[in-house]
Amino acid sequence: MPASVLIVEDEESASRLIATICSELGLRTQVTRSGVQAKDLLAQAAHANQPFSAVVLDLVLAELDGFQVGQFARGQPWGTHLPLIVVSGIYKQPNAELMARLKPHAYFAKPFDISHVRDALVKACNVQGVATAVEGDLAHKPAAALFVELVRQKASSLLTLTQDTTVRLIHFEKGQVRFAQSSVKGELAGAAQVASGAVKQASFDRAVAFAKQNKVALHEALAYSRVLTPEQLKTALKQQTVEASVNGLLWTKGTFRVDPRSAEQLAAVPEARTSPVALVLEAAKRSTADGAARAWLEARAQQQMSRSPELERELFAVKTAWPAEGVTSLATNQRLLREALSRVKPPELPLLLWLCQSGLVALSDGAKAASPSARAAAPSPVDEDAGRTFTPDEDWSRRVIFAERDRLRDANHYEVLGIEMGAAPQEIKAAYVAAAKRFHSDAFAGRELGSARRAAEELFAKVSEANAVLANPSSRADYDVYLDRKSKGLPTDVGAILRAEGIFQKGETLFKSGKFEEAESVFREAIALNHAEAEFHAYLGMCIYRGRGKAQEALELVGKALEMDPRLRSATVFAAQLHEAMGDVEKAKNLLRKAIAKDLEFDAAKGELSRMKRAPAEQKKGFLDRLLKK
Repeated sequence: MPASVLIVEDEESASRLIATICSELGLRTQVTRSGVQAKDLLAQAAHANQPFSAVVLDLVLAELDGFQVGQFARGQPWGTHLPLIVVSGIYKQPNAELMARLKPHAYFAKPFDISHVRDALVKACNVQGVATAVEGDLAHKPAAALFVELVRQKASSLLTLTQDTTVRLIHFEKGQVRFAQSSVKGELAGAAQVASGAVKQASFDRAVAFAKQNKVALHEALAYSRVLTPEQLKTALKQQTVEASVNGLLWTKGTFRVDPRSAEQLAAVPEARTSPVALVLEAAKRSTADGAARAWLEARAQQQMSRSPELERELFAVKTAWPAEGVTSLATNQRLLREALSRVKPPELPLLLWLCQSGLVALSDGAKAASPSARAAAPSPVDEDAGRTFTPDEDWSRRVIFAERDRLRDANHYEVLGIEMGAAPQEIKAAYVAAAKRFHSDAFAGRELGSARRAAEELFAKVSEANAVLANPSSRADYDVYLDRKSKGLPTDVGAILRAEGIFQKGETLFKSGKFEEAESVFREAIALNHAEAEFHAYLGMCIYRGRGKAQEALELVGKALEMDPRLRSATVFAAQLHEAMGDVEKAKNLLRKAIAKDLEFDAAKGELSRMKRAPAEQKKGFLDRLLKK
């Protein structure tokens, strides 16, 4: 027989809602508005040997309040352990006396969260086969570990992170972050556009007011009020998801709650899909490895490391976020964390910490914390092998291994396998098999190699990683783009490229507003993050001219932009204006004519050329003279 629940609630809408939740869980219900009748129903059920499995009890009733009903139940033999789920629209927090006397199974202030009441009923009535929420403290379980667990489970859940009054909601769909929300205004959709000047603060504030007044999501208000275009809104939602998620990951204090979510519930939130592993890597980049971080790693120095399947699948993302990192190659073959600590570069310490704390790098279970003496830095290969003797065969193998390790230290995946970039899939497979056999432990069976054995393990891991990336057409295509950008000296850090674009947009707004000194500083900041964007140099040059009148310096920067991208429209117009300002009007006209001949839809060039033809007298004096007179 299904478990039964007594609902003691005089508010009809709340009573109906609780009864619906019970019905969905397969629980029978009896409902009463009266405290007196509730006592009778409880006693009758107990005497009939069919006691209620739980009671949902409102504290404020018309007669005989819920507190008295609860005390009555607790005073009976059958009511000592009866789960009481207390709700109240008056008392937002339970007082000490209530908690001491009634010992409620759960307490909820109205309006309550349906999922919370549902979970309380599942646990109270021991409903089988129904997933419930998981709650905990971020001090005991970092948000990064939660992210990786949800990836592993391919979960569709809502992760709620709370710290004081700040709340962040991260929606997971089949193990991927679908969308994230935040109570921090600076992380909301549109905030970045306001900061960059692309959206006016007043327009954003009107959208916020509209959202509050009409009780709709801010992104809906931004779209409805046309503050953002559809493309801008898509970008804004992505930025909101990244910022809310990453800032939540950076919390070391607070609480978490994971609630299961149905496909219907997830369909109600926007889609700004992002890889949880990429978010963890971005959080690692924004963090610092202080003394506490190193102490955490050193306390586990004797534990063995191994890369998780989730990390193996995202190795290219790691290499993109952390170019030339040496952490992941160390986290193989059950190597001790102590060794990684002694060999990893200081700037990469946050990456090692986050990989270990998140579970992307698994640490062996049951290992004891390292003693102070054991936490000393691992000896170098020379120290390890000092005084040891090797046979000629072993010495030859060691020399070959160390030589290969040094040769392939900075090699790309193609070089590791010894193949060309255009190699066919069968060539990749053959090269991998040959290289794997060469560095596999079986190739050195029975030989004493000393520290060279670990070097061989590193080489085998490097070969396996190269194959994992190149054997997959999608990851290989991404890797080829990465290599191409790297060979051209272009930034490979996607996060830096996106930040640079946002900063440039802010500078562009300042430039158009005539705030050239501020704009110059902003453009320089954008170039520092991404020096390969031609338009950044073009605008910096024109900013120097407009703000400080240095036409020659400006022309050099604009010329550099045109060398980088000869078809860049803004740089072409700027160059023509600068030649005009320096008195070479014909050169300016010729530059515009050539640009128009190559691009018949170049309206800005046509407009500039037409202007120059209309005012020949003024142009002889030079654009700079006219500008300074203004």
